[in-house]
Amino acid sequence: MLRIRIPILAPFILPGLVLLACSQVKRLAPADRLGSEEKLHYLILASLDQDAAQDYQVQPSADTRTGYLEWFWGSSEFIAEKDLYWQRAVQARDFFGSIDLLGDDRVRTYIRYGPARRESYEPEPVRTETLTVIVNPAEIWTYDELGLQFDFVKKGTAYKLVGESRFGPAYTAPSFEQVDLVRPAPQLQEEVLSFDLEFALGRFEQVSDTVETELHYGIPQNQLAGLVQENRLPELFFRMEFVPAGREHTIGRDLWVLPAVLPKPADPRLAVGREVFRLPADVYTVTVKAWSADGSVTAQKTGKLNLLDYVRRAQPSSDMMFYSLADSTFQSPQFVKTPWLRLVPMVQPLVRTGHTFYALYELYNLGLDEQGRHRVEADYEIIERTTNQLAVVPTPTRFVTGSGLKAVVVERVHTMDLRPGPYLLVARVRDLEKNRDISLTARFRITAP
Repeated sequence: MLRIRIPILAPFILPGLVLLACSQVKRLAPADRLGSEEKLHYLILASLDQDAAQDYQVQPSADTRTGYLEWFWGSSEFIAEKDLYWQRAVQARDFFGSIDLLGDDRVRTYIRYGPARRESYEPEPVRTETLTVIVNPAEIWTYDELGLQFDFVKKGTAYKLVGESRFGPAYTAPSFEQVDLVRPAPQLQEEVLSFDLEFALGRFEQVSDTVETELHYGIPQNQLAGLVQENRLPELFFRMEFVPAGREHTIGRDLWVLPAVLPKPADPRLAVGREVFRLPADVYTVTVKAWSADGSVTAQKTGKLNLLDYVRRAQPSSDMMFYSLADSTFQSPQFVKTPWLRLVPMVQPLVRTGHTFYALYELYNLGLDEQGRHRVEADYEIIERTTNQLAVVPTPTRFVTGSGLKAVVVERVHTMDLRPGPYLLVARVRDLEKNRDISLTARFRITAP
């Protein structure tokens, strides 16, 4: 969210800033010259078809604008909801448009999708020894049935849309889906091309001398698009190997996969997969390899996994892992982690500005009440690593309760209008039964849109 930092030791700067802001003159657009009802017609068009809204606002007269509306609705797929859109436009003007009707992005969103489940945030100023950080109000709109979420931040006199995300049955996340192909690894050709391969490792529950480990892997879709022939999904072969330092036996897994959706050359997102291993405590060299079915393209990446230190510390929590999506829609068995039917890993801790992501971690050996239930209070902070300053975004406190010594916490992290750069996510947990604090950290980076 937008922050304005005002030095506490310079109180006389504020009146000057106010005067400067008041002196700025808004540049008029053609829509500003429309009549009151015409502005509503324009906003309806803008919520449905931005090109049509542009054509409407530049019409030279009221008669030509009326004619344009008749033509648009006569040929529009939205004609059945014409009266509904007008009703929403009037409501949106009354609810959100009293100050800046044309500039408030909530108006168009309300017209297009109707009432939402709204969360409003008006944080108090954050004060340090030298600065007061003024945080602009924000709103998060969620349409559960449509699988859409919109993030707005107030900038000046209007709320601006800074991010949106999708979830639910209408959305299929880019991923690899395992297929049952009983055949060996492809033979590599003499000359092969290479593509990018990424993977991430997460350490979770310890049972005796073994640790549940998640391996998240992915390949950019725009590179997979080069393997598409006649709109057929390309087959790939993956080999995952865990070579322990203290044992001779290598733990491995082979699998054939297909992309869940047809990869497109313009889509840089990763097609991802998730595999779960239960590994004896040791220090591992981890290698993930991939081949195209014809052996013409290959990729390989290696990393380290230390389970010895993890077991010796007997930590009260798992690693914190990032996911691009967490919802109750089933997509693939690999993404099921009770109680979530779909947890899609990010693999790389990268998120575009304005987008949301999910942070998951597990808590162990929690205190229990007389009924054998745990009670946990959890929230998080975001620290901008270049300045070591707190980045103020909506961070509602979450209360988690359930049976047994273990709890799973999933936080939906809103990046709002934070600028691109490196950040640190700090999760803070209070075990209310044991009266103890637990903290976890993980790094991520916000990239430009």
